[in-house]
Amino acid sequence: ATPSNSSSGFSGTVLNSGSGKQEVVLFSPVTFNDVSKAADFLRAKKAVVVNMEGKDKTMARRVVDFMSGCAYALDGTVKKIAKETYLFCPFNMEVTGDLESLQNEVESYV
Repeated sequence: ATPSNSSSGFSGTVLNSGSGKQEVVLFSPVTFNDVSKAADFLRAKKAVVVNMEGKDKTMARRVVDFMSGCAYALDGTVKKIAKETYLFCPFNMEVTGDLESLQNEVESYV
């Protein structure tokens, strides 16, 4: 894993970087201005996991709305994968499974 440019305020990590491998970027914005870096990764056909835990609700909504618009414009997809965490996928990547129904199924056994 290689850290991204932290001088911009962007906090993220690129996983599985290398030739011929899919990449997933873990992203937790400090300010709304950081979201353009996440959009650049999505445009470069990398999946972006955006964690909004502990963030201002107004900023979190703006980030999710902006990234959702980017995903739509790029024929990508958006999936909520945890309470305040979203997965934005480029058009060339498919997500299977539903974590919410999986969690409900696991909780029913406990």
